[in-house]
Amino acid sequence: MKNILICAVACLLGTFLNAQNNFNLELLGHWDDDALPVSSPGNLNLQYNSCWGITVNNREYAVMGGAQHVLFFDVTVPAMPKLVGKFQGRSTVVPREFKSYKNRVYAVADGGNDGLMIFDLSHAEDTIIRTYWDTTFFHRIHTIALDTTSGHIYMNGGNAGQGIIVLDASQNPDAPTFLAHPDLPGGYVHDCYVRNDTVYASSGYEGYFVFNFKDPANPVLLAQISTGGYNHNSWLTLDGTYAYYAEEIPQGQPIRIVDLQNLALGEIEVVGSFLDNLQAPSDSIKRAIPHNVYIKGDHLYDSQYEDGLLVYDISDRLEPVLIAHYDTRPENTQYNGYFGNWGNYPWLASGTIISSDMQNGLFLFRLQNSSSVSSPKELLVSIFPNPVHDLLTLRVESIEKGRWEMLDVSGKQIQSGEFQSSVDTPISLLSVEKGFYFLKITSTTSQSTIKKVIVH
Repeated sequence: MKNILICAVACLLGTFLNAQNNFNLELLGHWDDDALPVSSPGNLNLQYNSCWGITVNNREYAVMGGAQHVLFFDVTVPAMPKLVGKFQGRSTVVPREFKSYKNRVYAVADGGNDGLMIFDLSHAEDTIIRTYWDTTFFHRIHTIALDTTSGHIYMNGGNAGQGIIVLDASQNPDAPTFLAHPDLPGGYVHDCYVRNDTVYASSGYEGYFVFNFKDPANPVLLAQISTGGYNHNSWLTLDGTYAYYAEEIPQGQPIRIVDLQNLALGEIEVVGSFLDNLQAPSDSIKRAIPHNVYIKGDHLYDSQYEDGLLVYDISDRLEPVLIAHYDTRPENTQYNGYFGNWGNYPWLASGTIISSDMQNGLFLFRLQNSSSVSSPKELLVSIFPNPVHDLLTLRVESIEKGRWEMLDVSGKQIQSGEFQSSVDTPISLLSVEKGFYFLKITSTTSQSTIKKVIVH
């Protein structure tokens, strides 16, 4: 077993691959066990999958899916993640998905015959108890959502077929009861977000659907849109005015922004999109794959497979700004498909961010102060060549002049200079070590933007 802590991070530095890892996300702790079983659909070698978090008795826990196990960790001291529970299922499956309610963790799996597992963490510092393991309601489910206001559990995909299986855990969290299994317009639901009996359903190629599930047996369609790609998951802002969804297929689909402000009138619309192609920033063809997005306050956390974990400032809802990034699979030097970062959980009170990588295990992060590299506005900026060896050319198309700064991955300035509007500005990089950098361009009116630079 390898249990890589903060002190081991220094051993990873010094090459380009790992220089790109840390951009305003501080690695606090890491856990990986190479001896655990592997699921190999399509030769992907998936050892881990989804993750979630829960706080019980002032202690913080992470749960992560393994190919054959549900794994629990005490992450109260994130530099020393401690495996405190390991429960084997009946099958080797991917994925396993989780949600939490009343000190319980609810686990499902899409494959085999694992059904629904419920874990009681009320006494987690001493023991975690699997209180329920049954296939009465289903044998396999792809994803799970839980409305903590009502205690209703929503099961998507798998045996849910063309609808959603709804259970009620409000009366007894260890023995949920069946409420309904309605078919839905849009058919198969891959995943859904639920708030106050309103279901925001990601229905694959059919698009994005919003339902009123006040009466689970008779849901009411409130609005829908066609989204083009395979609508995979979504999350809402705290005020409920915007949703952000990821489309997993085909490659290169951006995260899209949905305006929900006229939902009461039956109207929703896509009003923006964004995508950062970090594994190959110079490629004109986008191949990044946003997989799972979650929102905490004004930050959106994007698990983007081979690119790792990305964090965006969405305080301006229509102009998200990338403020942090960590590549949890530095083995990749180009896009190869479905490897890397699966999911994340950003809501622990301590600020510890849980994230899972399919090949490399559990990661624990802290979001650092991003003021040195965030940008509230965008300028028309081009840089070339990129990757670059010795001489980078900067061109800013605007009516202003300004200043440029070359920053390393920690945000430290290593070079700076000035530029004129619409004039090529040469930047010598002969004294700069190989690696991953950020070029911050700021105009005289304080507009700024960030460009990623690879020095080879």
